[in-house]
Amino acid sequence: MFEFRDDLPRWQQIVRVIRRRIESGEWPPGRLISERAVTEEFGVAGNTARKAIKGLRDQGLIYTRVNLGSFVGPEPDDDED
Repeated sequence: MFEFRDDLPRWQQIVRVIRRRIESGEWPPGRLISERAVTEEFGVAGNTARKAIKGLRDQGLIYTRVNLGSFVGPEPDDDED
């Protein structure tokens, strides 16, 4: 299980880990990031996972589609055919 530090909130530490995965290409564009997977991998409550996902979205690293989930960005242009 992930070992958290005491100097930052857990959700911010999760954001850092996932951001590194995205920036390294380990998690490519379009990859699903589910709240459940975050809670299970990091051993945190759902609220903490939601805050991490929101933090990633606020940084423009992921996007969320209603009824589909959150995905590594960039968000595709829906107008393309």
